[in-house]
Formats: sequence, structure tokens, C-alpha cells
Amino acid sequence: MNSHLLQIFVAISYHVATVYCSDCITDSAAEQNAIKVLDPLFEKSVEVKDASGNFSYSISFCKKLDNDAGVLQTTLGEEEAKTHVVGKVTSTDIKIGSSWIFLTYKDGDPYGSHCGSEGRQAHIFILCGSSLGPDHVTIIEENNNKSKDCYYLFEMQSSIACPPSSMSFGWILVIIILCLSGAYLLLGFLYQRFVQRAKGKEQIPNLSFWRKFGNTAADGCNYVCRCTDPNEARSYKGLGDDQLGLDEDEERDENILPMY
Repeated sequence: MNSHLLQIFVAISYHVATVYCSDCITDSAAEQNAIKVLDPLFEKSVEVKDASGNFSYSISFCKKLDNDAGVLQTTLGEEEAKTHVVGKVTSTDIKIGSSWIFLTYKDGDPYGSHCGSEGRQAHIFILCGSSLGPDHVTIIEENNNKSKDCYYLFEMQSSIACPPSSMSFGWILVIIILCLSGAYLLLGFLYQRFVQRAKGKEQIPNLSFWRKFGNTAADGCNYVCRCTDPNEARSYKGLGDDQLGLDEDEERDENILPMY
């Protein structure tokens, strides 16, 4: 028993450690706290190729790749593949909007002869998506035709960027009423069945009340929805002798019969 509990404790501890052990380092405490929004993607990484098929990119989410990389570029189509660190998790910026996350990895490998030989950086634009993903990962551009602030721009979708679902007061009230109604029926049924020993429809709690309530509701509906006034006096037409099948002789005989 103790060994079983120990295994459960170790599994929970491992899960917590893997979820919240972020490798990202930011410049401010606020951003470091905001990084937690990426925790569901911590164990995930994605691969994407550029349109020309010359490079592939490995993207992680606050988990180190080679050389502290958050985004790693690999050259394709060569005998010896070359890699460049596009951005490091140890130099991270994050901005969070209503339905998007803008993640930046900086201090990558420096450019050779352009962009002022500054370090590469990757911008990852995460949009609200229907699943955890990340899905629909694309590289938008490598903007390196500037003297500084060059960047690689990636786009993807994930549910972590979606706003938290908010439920209106009306829906909350409906859910509470449904839960209370269900509890009332279930507990009332059990009480009638096992305590009162009721059978059949008598197991319905407060059956007489609901019958009366149904009749009252039906009368109200009849009064509101029908054109005929329920209190209107009904006129009855009497039956004639011809309809009763009596002739004059039979009627005369009826009149002279003695009364006892």
C-alpha cells in the first residue's frame, strides 16, 4: 500500500515538474509570470520548412534545444547539414493580447555580412485555435533586408491563445435550476421507492401537487388561449314530443294514470 502511494506521489511530482519547469528567461517579473501561459506546450516542439525547401526550423516553447535555442534553423540539401540558432530561450520577450500571443526569442547566431552582423531573432505569432496544437505552423518571412532589427516571423494556432470562456448569469442560473431539479427528482424517487414503498407512478415525488399544478396550468392556458368564455352559460333546447316518439293518445293515457 505504501509503495503504491509512493508511486502516485512520484508520478504527480514528475508531472508538476515537467509542466512548470520553464527554460525561458525574460527581462521582467511580469513577463516571467506571463510565460506560464506556454506551460501546456512545454513538452511540444514543431518542425516547419520554408517555401523554397532550403531550410527547416525546429520551434520549442520555453524548452531548450541545442545551444539554448528556442528556434533552430537547419540547412537542407547539403551533405553536411548546417544549423543556426535563430533565437534563444534565455533571451525571451512575450506579449499577450485578447486572442493572441507574441513570443520572441533573441540573441541568436549573428548574421554574416548583413543586418549589421546583429544576432538573429525569431518572432512567433500564436493565434487562438480550436485545439492545443500547435496547428497550421507556417513561416511568414525572413526579413533580413534591413540594417538592424532583422527577424524571422512564424505563425501558428493554439487554444492557449484563446480568451477564457465566460458564462453569462442566465446560463449559470439555468444550470443551477437543472441541477436542483435533477437532485429533487432523484432524491424524491429514492425516498418514495425505498422509504414509502411506492410503486409505479406513485414513486414520483409530490405527485398530487404536480397533478394539481398541471390541471391549474391547463385551465389557465385554456382561459388565455381560447376564444370561448368558460363561464358563458350554455343554452339547451328542449326535446319535442315528436322527438320522444309519443303521439297524442299515449300522452293522454299518461295523464290519466293514477298516482301512487
